[in-house]
Amino acid sequence: MDEPNKEEIYEKTEELYHLRNEENLLEKHNFDEAKTKVENFLRTHLKSSNLNIFLGSGCSLPAVPLMGESFKELKKQNEDLELGDFGGDNKNIEGYLDWLSTGISYLENTSFDCEKDKLKESFEKSKNFLVKSIVKDYESDIENIDKTLHHYRQFYNSLFSIRDTKDYSPVNIFTTNYDLFNEVTMEELGIQYTNGFSGTVKREFSPAVFQLRLVDDENRYKDKWSVIRRYVKLYKIHGSIDWKYDEKSDRVVQTDIKETDGKDALIYPTIDKHLETQQTPYSELFRALTISLQKPNSTLIVVGYGFPDEHINHLISQSLMNEDFNLIVFGDKSEDGAAKFIDRHKNKHNFHFIGGSIEQEKNNAHYFSNFIKYIIGDQYDEK
Repeated sequence: MDEPNKEEIYEKTEELYHLRNEENLLEKHNFDEAKTKVENFLRTHLKSSNLNIFLGSGCSLPAVPLMGESFKELKKQNEDLELGDFGGDNKNIEGYLDWLSTGISYLENTSFDCEKDKLKESFEKSKNFLVKSIVKDYESDIENIDKTLHHYRQFYNSLFSIRDTKDYSPVNIFTTNYDLFNEVTMEELGIQYTNGFSGTVKREFSPAVFQLRLVDDENRYKDKWSVIRRYVKLYKIHGSIDWKYDEKSDRVVQTDIKETDGKDALIYPTIDKHLETQQTPYSELFRALTISLQKPNSTLIVVGYGFPDEHINHLISQSLMNEDFNLIVFGDKSEDGAAKFIDRHKNKHNFHFIGGSIEQEKNNAHYFSNFIKYIIGDQYDEK
């Protein structure tokens, strides 16, 4: 059999898919047509009257490694960890932390202090390692940090270039990320936002802050004040590196990043996170996610999230029951979490799953950088 020429390989390896109702809506289109359809589809839904965007850990690459890669590096740097069945190339850090947590609880009221101490030490080392992997200095000239900041800048600029034509409602950004790339970028670009904390010296969480809307009163002779168009409600549903638990007030507060390591205010990837989300302020943040997705004519766009968290997946699944709700996921259909979610909802008319390859032999159409390219088009700056 003759070897395929380069053009044939290019056609076979560069393709997009848009799954809906067990069909690929792009199957009969060549690559350029498919890409244009994805761009137009996304831009249309970015004008949704109630727009919600979920940014997962993949959006902070390459500055913040994925949990699986962090676990791999953790084991490499700490040969004395108690690993059980989690050695080798096992990347299941959630399962590992669950195993440690369960073991510590089981041994708590026993005389096996030595074994218990080893598990506690491994758990503490793992937590410290994860916290250290979160970026804290956003003014450095480290290439990976600069690249990630560039992605966020282009994301927010392109988002509001589309929504800047009339008085749209604020954009709701939900994220499981602990880092401050969203906050740093919005402040740099002059985008108004709230994260649910109020105050200046001591910032405490108050759900009522999310209900406020800023207005532009620069011209005091206006008959009617106009709302601030570039406005974001930021919901950090698993906590933030600049949060800490304040023992005096028994509350989570926001503070200078130099004054906290965030360890006691983050929801770690363990089974306990499902219980922790029922506590303040996390319960209010998850309630806000539920309420926002249940509003009429809502759209949820998901990027950088592989559906590893069942408590989040359940809330998204519930929303698919609403006829006027649209779920648009940019992801990899071969990932376990995504594959299960697709199979569970493959017959839902309002569920769209977009992925594929926009470069030869690369499964990268769902990457955050490429998601931004769909919005910007030819104006995208690779930097």
